Amino acid sequence: EIRDFVQAASVPFVVKGVLSVHDAVRCADAGCKGIVVSHHHGMMPYCVPPLLVLEDILKAVGPEVDVFVDCGIVSGMDAYKCLALGAKAVSVGRHLMPFLKLGSEVVSTRIDDMTAELADVMARTGIRSLDAMDPTVIHRRTF
Repeated sequence: EIRDFVQAASVPFVVKGVLSVHDAVRCADAGCKGIVVSHHHGMMPYCVPPLLVLEDILKAVGPEVDVFVDCGIVSGMDAYKCLALGAKAVSVGRHLMPFLKLGSEVVSTRIDDMTAELADVMARTGIRSLDAMDPTVIHRRTF
């Protein structure tokens, strides 16, 4: 069914809510140009957190599919972790919703603050550009 949607779309097709290598590969095989690794902000608390499957998904789909991350991105540091692990971009949604009530300038300021946080942590770890993100700066703890 996804293949039909991809073929019918006149724009690159992106699927959100991918949480397994199996589903990521199926999306790639169907011709999706991108996937969003997401568990819908924890609305499905039994699901694996996106960053725990991100690396495996990236290896499985290769560079042909853009991989984005959504869920729990509330700071520049959160964005940094996703980007360092290989995500093409991150999505910030739910975190910005309360700011919407306060007006577009407040939302814009929050986005600017998050961008500054990202730039700060990049500078502190010697990463000069988003193209130079490096997964070795992320230490994964095992429990």
